[in-house]
Amino acid sequence: MEEIATTPPQTGTSDRRPIFYGLGGVILLALLGWFVWARLSPAPPSAPISSIPAPEVGHPAPDFVLPALDGSEVRLADLRGKPVILNFWATWCPPCRREMPALEIVWQQYSRGDVMVLGVDQGESIAVVSEYVRQNVGVTFPLLLDRSQDVGDLYLVRSLPTTFFIDADGIIREVRVGGPMEVDFLNEKARSLAR
Repeated sequence: MEEIATTPPQTGTSDRRPIFYGLGGVILLALLGWFVWARLSPAPPSAPISSIPAPEVGHPAPDFVLPALDGSEVRLADLRGKPVILNFWATWCPPCRREMPALEIVWQQYSRGDVMVLGVDQGESIAVVSEYVRQNVGVTFPLLLDRSQDVGDLYLVRSLPTTFFIDADGIIREVRVGGPMEVDFLNEKARSLAR
């Protein structure tokens, strides 16, 4: 007896959906595993961690040494134990010029050294700063010269004036960008730092 074929022979047209579903599941699990591993594993060190403190509130103020207008040198770390109002400014900056008298008043009020006021000029020569002070301001608090603006860069100063309020332990307690600051505001900050 002869067999009669009722279905045509299948030549390479088998149903491959289960294989694709299985392969898709494996790929999905692999991606999920990689994602979890990437989130939980520590990041490889891409660059050495800097030992310089961040110039942010709650962090130690980065140390520096700068020449003063009077010819001396000032190191911030040497002022530890005294609060510091660190003001970045320039002679060409109108709000900087307007707040200079207020900074001078606070300096005079705390002349016993209870609070240090430092003005850090950004990028100008000693001749320019000296002439400006002689003709216009007459401040007596220390003016420091950051001619290369390295200290301004260290403190991430992007606009002038910028003022850092640093406590006696050398910790930045507030950062004020812009001005001019008024005497009452500066007195309030100086009192809170001097406690």
